[in-house]
Amino acid sequence: MSVDAGAVPARPQVPVRQSTLRPPGLAPLDVLVATPPDCRGVLVYFPGFNTPLGPWEMAKCAHLADVTGLTVVLTEIPGMSRFGAPIPKAVRKDMLGGRIDSWTDLNLTYIAEVMQDVANPHFMQVLGYSTGCSLAARALPVLASWGPIEGLNLVEPVAITHRNLASLQAHNLADLGRMPAVLATNEGHDWVMTARRSQRREPSVRYSAVDLLAIGQVLATEGLMRELAGADLARCALVRGDRSSLCRQRDFDSLDAALARSGVPGPTITVRGLGHQLWHSFPMVVQLTTAMLAAE
Repeated sequence: MSVDAGAVPARPQVPVRQSTLRPPGLAPLDVLVATPPDCRGVLVYFPGFNTPLGPWEMAKCAHLADVTGLTVVLTEIPGMSRFGAPIPKAVRKDMLGGRIDSWTDLNLTYIAEVMQDVANPHFMQVLGYSTGCSLAARALPVLASWGPIEGLNLVEPVAITHRNLASLQAHNLADLGRMPAVLATNEGHDWVMTARRSQRREPSVRYSAVDLLAIGQVLATEGLMRELAGADLARCALVRGDRSSLCRQRDFDSLDAALARSGVPGPTITVRGLGHQLWHSFPMVVQLTTAMLAAE
């Protein structure tokens, strides 16, 4: 798949509500909920590293909801929010050991609060980008207890390669160098560029050095591979940019082959000419939404 600059439709009119979750005893986190008319289910969306919730993610959520007919639920990642609240010490300790379980459970506590008001959870899709792929995969057993999961969709999974933190950072920097080419694909679409400019005026997420280290330890493992090895999946879509350093080709191919051996159907998509940040290209978001989710 290559970027189709003409793929962007008119601005979707699905309303997106932004609010702050404050579960008892926990730090606040922001959430976006995009609710289409005649909602037929829910799409739980786990974002990538360093993702502020503002006009840019609101535009993505509105498009996802508009095309799929699903209510889109997106929370900030615990430890990486505009509030700058740290990851709880016990959770951080697990993460420094490369374990994601308690971090995912913490994230699910917030999502569960939102889901109390979401209609029709009997049809569920799960979407993860980058760091969010790991959270999405680990969350599957709990999400499945809320309603049947029709599909898992993983865009640029990172935790499929065992590497040290220096290599992880080197790969991250290499991919950041490819960001200008990704952002250039948004040019020529006024409402998309307005959302990007508006986002630059919003507060960024904040996180501590020790929490950054903990997140890095989780991403430097093959944890996602292990999670999916035992998962009961009806369908799984995989997406990788062919210039990506963080999502390495041979490990992506290994994941794809493992799912095929397990009899899990779903498209495997390679995006030509883009790297890890392909999810910041709105034309590509549009194309991938159709390829992964529109027919479901």
